[in-house]
Amino acid sequence: MKNVFALLVLLALLAGCSAGAAPAMYIQPAELNEEEEAVATLLGADTDQHLFDVVLDGTAKTARVNTYVLEDDKWELVTGGGGMTLKEGEQKGRMAFGFEDLRGEYREAVQFGKDFTAVKYGSSEEPDDPEGMGRTTSFLSNRTEIVYGQEIPLVIQINTTKNQVLSYDPEYFFQPEEYEKLGYEHVYALTVMFSQEPLS
Repeated sequence: MKNVFALLVLLALLAGCSAGAAPAMYIQPAELNEEEEAVATLLGADTDQHLFDVVLDGTAKTARVNTYVLEDDKWELVTGGGGMTLKEGEQKGRMAFGFEDLRGEYREAVQFGKDFTAVKYGSSEEPDDPEGMGRTTSFLSNRTEIVYGQEIPLVIQINTTKNQVLSYDPEYFFQPEEYEKLGYEHVYALTVMFSQEPLS
Protein backbone atom coordinates (compact mmCIF):
# COMPACT_ATOMS: atom_id res chain seq x y z
CA MET A 1 0.00 0.00 0.00
CA LYS A 2 2.86 2.33 0.87
CA ASN A 3 4.45 1.65 -2.51
CA VAL A 4 1.21 2.53 -4.34
CA PHE A 5 0.90 5.78 -2.34
CA ALA A 6 4.54 6.69 -3.06
CA LEU A 7 4.00 6.01 -6.76
CA LEU A 8 0.91 8.25 -6.83
CA VAL A 9 2.82 11.07 -5.11
CA LEU A 10 5.70 10.70 -7.60
CA LEU A 11 3.32 10.80 -10.57
CA ALA A 12 1.62 13.91 -9.16
CA LEU A 13 5.00 15.63 -8.72
CA LEU A 14 6.07 14.74 -12.26
CA ALA A 15 2.78 16.01 -13.66
CA GLY A 16 3.21 19.27 -11.74
CA CYS A 17 6.77 19.72 -13.02
CA SER A 18 5.81 19.16 -16.64
CA ALA A 19 2.83 21.52 -16.39
CA GLY A 20 5.06 24.38 -15.22
CA ALA A 21 7.99 23.59 -17.53
CA ALA A 22 9.39 26.39 -19.66
CA PRO A 23 8.39 26.29 -23.36
CA ALA A 24 10.96 24.74 -25.71
CA MET A 25 10.70 27.72 -28.10
CA TYR A 26 10.26 31.24 -26.79
CA ILE A 27 10.99 34.95 -27.09
CA GLN A 28 11.69 37.16 -24.08
CA PRO A 29 13.31 40.49 -23.17
CA ALA A 30 17.06 40.06 -23.60
CA GLU A 31 19.20 39.16 -20.63
CA LEU A 32 22.44 41.05 -21.19
CA ASN A 33 25.68 40.01 -19.57
CA GLU A 34 27.97 42.58 -17.96
CA GLU A 35 30.06 43.12 -21.09
CA GLU A 36 26.99 43.58 -23.30
CA GLU A 37 25.49 46.07 -20.85
CA ALA A 38 28.75 48.05 -20.88
CA VAL A 39 28.76 48.21 -24.69
CA ALA A 40 25.07 49.23 -24.73
CA THR A 41 25.77 52.01 -22.23
CA LEU A 42 28.79 53.16 -24.25
CA LEU A 43 26.66 53.39 -27.40
CA GLY A 44 23.79 55.07 -25.58
CA ALA A 45 21.50 52.26 -26.69
CA ASP A 46 18.20 51.70 -24.89
CA THR A 47 18.51 47.98 -25.51
CA ASP A 48 16.86 46.79 -22.31
CA GLN A 49 13.41 47.45 -23.76
CA HIS A 50 14.05 46.91 -27.46
CA LEU A 51 16.19 43.77 -27.50
CA PHE A 52 14.77 40.24 -27.37
CA ASP A 53 16.31 36.79 -26.95
CA VAL A 54 14.87 34.07 -29.20
CA VAL A 55 15.13 30.30 -28.77
CA LEU A 56 13.93 28.04 -31.62
CA ASP A 57 14.17 24.32 -32.41
CA GLY A 58 16.38 24.70 -35.49
CA THR A 59 13.61 24.16 -38.07
CA ALA A 60 12.50 27.81 -38.51
CA LYS A 61 13.01 29.22 -41.99
CA THR A 62 11.57 32.73 -41.70
CA ALA A 63 10.81 35.53 -39.27
CA ARG A 64 8.23 38.13 -40.25
CA VAL A 65 7.87 41.46 -38.46
CA ASN A 66 4.71 43.49 -39.03
CA THR A 67 3.47 46.88 -37.84
CA TYR A 68 -0.24 47.67 -37.61
CA VAL A 69 -2.50 50.64 -36.99
CA LEU A 70 -5.85 50.28 -35.24
CA GLU A 71 -8.70 51.34 -37.53
CA ASP A 72 -12.38 50.80 -36.67
CA ASP A 73 -11.78 48.02 -34.16
CA LYS A 74 -9.39 46.13 -36.46
CA TRP A 75 -5.63 46.03 -37.03
CA GLU A 76 -4.62 47.25 -40.50
CA LEU A 77 -1.17 46.26 -41.80
CA VAL A 78 1.22 49.21 -42.21
CA THR A 79 4.59 47.59 -42.96
CA GLY A 80 5.96 44.06 -43.11
CA GLY A 81 4.99 40.76 -44.58
CA GLY A 82 8.24 40.36 -46.52
CA GLY A 83 10.10 38.46 -43.84
CA MET A 84 13.70 37.43 -43.30
CA THR A 85 15.23 34.06 -44.11
CA LEU A 86 16.73 32.19 -41.15
CA LYS A 87 19.55 29.71 -41.55
CA GLU A 88 18.29 26.20 -40.89
CA GLY A 89 19.65 24.64 -37.73
CA GLU A 90 20.10 27.89 -35.82
CA GLN A 91 18.43 27.79 -32.43
CA LYS A 92 19.45 30.89 -30.47
CA GLY A 93 19.30 34.45 -31.66
CA ARG A 94 18.42 38.04 -30.90
CA MET A 95 16.07 40.59 -32.37
CA ALA A 96 16.47 44.35 -31.87
CA PHE A 97 14.03 47.15 -32.66
CA GLY A 98 14.96 50.82 -32.77
CA PHE A 99 12.26 53.49 -32.94
CA GLU A 100 10.66 56.39 -31.11
CA ASP A 101 7.37 56.68 -32.95
CA LEU A 102 6.03 53.67 -34.89
CA ARG A 103 4.37 56.10 -37.29
CA GLY A 104 7.84 57.11 -38.50
CA GLU A 105 10.99 55.13 -39.16
CA TYR A 106 11.82 51.98 -37.30
CA ARG A 107 14.79 49.64 -37.58
CA GLU A 108 14.78 45.91 -37.02
CA ALA A 109 17.84 43.70 -36.73
CA VAL A 110 18.06 39.92 -36.40
CA GLN A 111 21.10 37.86 -35.43
CA PHE A 112 21.29 34.07 -35.37
CA GLY A 113 24.77 32.61 -35.03
CA LYS A 114 27.04 34.61 -37.34
CA ASP A 115 24.19 35.68 -39.63
CA PHE A 116 22.99 39.26 -39.19
CA THR A 117 20.24 41.17 -41.01
CA ALA A 118 19.14 44.78 -40.48
CA VAL A 119 16.34 46.64 -42.26
CA LYS A 120 14.85 50.12 -41.88
CA TYR A 121 11.18 50.84 -42.64
CA GLY A 122 8.85 53.82 -42.70
CA SER A 123 9.14 57.53 -43.33
CA SER A 124 11.74 59.89 -41.87
CA GLU A 125 9.17 62.72 -41.86
CA GLU A 126 7.98 63.86 -38.45
CA PRO A 127 4.24 63.27 -37.87
CA ASP A 128 2.24 66.52 -37.89
CA ASP A 129 0.80 66.19 -34.39
CA PRO A 130 -1.55 68.62 -32.65
CA GLU A 131 -0.23 70.36 -29.56
CA GLY A 132 -0.34 68.21 -26.43
CA MET A 133 0.03 64.87 -28.21
CA GLY A 134 1.68 62.37 -25.86
CA ARG A 135 3.00 58.88 -26.41
CA THR A 136 3.27 55.72 -24.32
CA THR A 137 4.77 52.39 -25.37
CA SER A 138 4.44 48.96 -23.77
CA PHE A 139 6.78 46.09 -24.61
CA LEU A 140 6.65 42.33 -24.19
CA SER A 141 7.86 41.89 -20.62
CA ASN A 142 7.95 38.13 -20.04
CA ARG A 143 8.91 34.88 -21.71
CA THR A 144 6.37 33.99 -24.40
CA GLU A 145 6.06 30.68 -26.19
CA ILE A 146 6.74 30.65 -29.93
CA VAL A 147 4.28 28.64 -32.01
CA TYR A 148 5.07 28.47 -35.72
CA GLY A 149 2.61 30.47 -37.81
CA GLN A 150 1.25 32.53 -34.89
CA GLU A 151 1.93 36.23 -34.40
CA ILE A 152 3.46 37.39 -31.14
CA PRO A 153 2.79 41.03 -30.20
CA LEU A 154 5.98 42.71 -28.98
CA VAL A 155 4.96 46.38 -28.83
CA ILE A 156 1.81 48.46 -28.44
CA GLN A 157 2.19 52.23 -28.84
CA ILE A 158 -0.44 54.88 -28.13
CA ASN A 159 -0.34 58.48 -29.39
CA THR A 160 -3.08 60.68 -27.94
CA THR A 161 -4.03 64.13 -26.66
CA LYS A 162 -5.97 62.59 -23.77
CA ASN A 163 -4.68 63.43 -20.29
CA GLN A 164 -5.02 59.89 -18.98
CA VAL A 165 -3.55 56.98 -20.92
CA LEU A 166 -4.02 53.32 -20.04
CA SER A 167 -1.24 51.19 -21.48
CA TYR A 168 -2.12 47.52 -21.73
CA ASP A 169 0.21 44.58 -22.08
CA PRO A 170 0.96 43.78 -25.78
CA GLU A 171 -1.12 40.61 -25.32
CA TYR A 172 -4.14 42.89 -25.74
CA PHE A 173 -3.24 42.99 -29.43
CA PHE A 174 -5.72 40.12 -29.67
CA GLN A 175 -8.46 42.29 -28.13
CA PRO A 176 -8.30 45.48 -30.22
CA GLU A 177 -11.80 46.47 -29.11
CA GLU A 178 -10.34 47.30 -25.67
CA TYR A 179 -8.24 50.07 -27.22
CA GLU A 180 -11.07 51.24 -29.45
CA LYS A 181 -13.25 51.82 -26.37
CA LEU A 182 -10.70 54.29 -24.98
CA GLY A 183 -10.84 56.56 -28.02
CA TYR A 184 -7.13 57.19 -28.55
CA GLU A 185 -6.20 58.97 -31.79
CA HIS A 186 -3.43 56.58 -32.82
CA VAL A 187 -2.72 53.01 -31.66
CA TYR A 188 0.07 51.00 -33.29
CA ALA A 189 1.39 47.49 -32.80
CA LEU A 190 4.53 45.56 -33.76
CA THR A 191 4.47 41.77 -34.00
CA VAL A 192 6.76 38.92 -35.00
CA MET A 193 5.90 35.53 -36.46
CA PHE A 194 8.22 32.58 -37.03
CA SER A 195 7.54 29.96 -39.68
CA GLN A 196 8.89 26.70 -41.03
CA GLU A 197 7.78 27.79 -44.50
CA PRO A 198 10.32 29.42 -46.88
CA LEU A 199 9.75 32.94 -48.19
CA SER A 200 7.34 32.94 -51.11
